[in-house]
Amino acid sequence: MIKTFKMGIHVKPWVPIFVFFALISSLTLAQKRELGGGIGILSYTGDLSRNALTNPLRPGLNVFYRFNMRDHLSIRVSFLAGGLAGTDAKPIDAFSTARASSFNIFLSEFSTGLEYYFLNFRGKRSGINWSPYFLGGLGIFGMLGQDNKTATYSNVQLAIPLAFGFRYKASPRWSFAAEAGVRATLFDYLDNISEGDLFNKNYQYGNPFDNDKYYFAGVSVSYTFYKVECPGLPLEQTFRRR
Repeated sequence: MIKTFKMGIHVKPWVPIFVFFALISSLTLAQKRELGGGIGILSYTGDLSRNALTNPLRPGLNVFYRFNMRDHLSIRVSFLAGGLAGTDAKPIDAFSTARASSFNIFLSEFSTGLEYYFLNFRGKRSGINWSPYFLGGLGIFGMLGQDNKTATYSNVQLAIPLAFGFRYKASPRWSFAAEAGVRATLFDYLDNISEGDLFNKNYQYGNPFDNDKYYFAGVSVSYTFYKVECPGLPLEQTFRRR
């Protein structure tokens, strides 16, 4: 079997987990900050499947920290983990029939991005408590479970999260959201298949010009922390009045 060499970020696949919790612990307290988490499903498109909805779905979960910069703008730091799978069980072309391949991996992602809310649902004078939003950012993801690699590549790669969501503010502290999005990658081996030698029947071949993508759709809940101003002591208030 011919093996090709692919450039990548040569760090361990658990690095996204460590980076996420290290960053969270270093963040200073802000007047309005949020912690949240949720559950959902993961899917993929690539050489084995062109449709994320007909591909095998796997459960996933995420936790995140959100810093509200403005009424319309927030920074979100997220950690996502779950399974990712694909199969040639439903061939999409002649290559799929010849390969009869599949994969099943565990994926973890650390990312940071900006959320833009189209409606001012957080303003003090706002008469609404909901808003659609857009998320765009940058992240890294690590993979576990790719055993028989068809090329030499790093298990940690870059991802570009893009998502749309809907958020509902149930109370000043509690919010609920639904979100669906894609993670574009610069990587073509999520499914362990990319380029190949068509004259070697034992070599797994695919489309080297089409990078793989993975998707996450889910629901989440978040809790907002407010910094409470402590009232001054009576003697202190007396001096302030003077």
